[in-house]
Amino acid sequence: MSKIIEIDKLVKKYKNGTEELVVLDQLDLSIDKGSKIIITGESGRGKSTLLNIIGGLDKGTSGVVNILGQNIETMSENELYNFRNRVMGFVFQFHYLIKELTAVENVMMPYFIAGNSRKKSISKAEELLEKVNLKDRLSFYPYQLSGGERQRVAVARSLINDPAIIIADEPTGNLDEKNSRIVEDILFDLVQQHGVTLVMVTHEMKIAERGDLIMKLDKGKLQQI
Repeated sequence: MSKIIEIDKLVKKYKNGTEELVVLDQLDLSIDKGSKIIITGESGRGKSTLLNIIGGLDKGTSGVVNILGQNIETMSENELYNFRNRVMGFVFQFHYLIKELTAVENVMMPYFIAGNSRKKSISKAEELLEKVNLKDRLSFYPYQLSGGERQRVAVARSLINDPAIIIADEPTGNLDEKNSRIVEDILFDLVQQHGVTLVMVTHEMKIAERGDLIMKLDKGKLQQI
């Protein structure tokens, strides 16, 4: 398989007063297209920082981050915005749904913003919501949905632009055991169906074991488990 993500000597530093904190230290990572990569590790070790850099939401201090052969570290903000919206989908620990929009409107919005008609956007959003078993919740607002349902809407939204990569940061972190398993199954099934590359951070080993590769981030570097 071709490499979809290639990271070379990635460094991320933060300044804390006069001190310098190295979160990612000459980190290397190579990910095959269509694979499911799980990143684990203790809290505060830089897992979310790494995901944000891969997703173009943050930049490293130095190093190369190639996504589909393009170094996103050298892109302008506008180039990065367009690239990110076209290539990536995101699922966070919190759903980040827009409270004034219904489930179908939340899912359709990235596709509609990308220039597609409202009718086509709604139709595609409805299809995805049916895939996450929320066909009877299309017109519900976030406050009318359970935590697990809101996260399933977020999963559907992450797929609306047919991304090559899904970035998932503790997607079941706020859910109880039952809803965690539901969201987990739906996410992995849809990633498989759509042939999407998954890069996920999780503390749950039950979920991690479903990955093609499990890596632990410690002292700024990744180690295969």
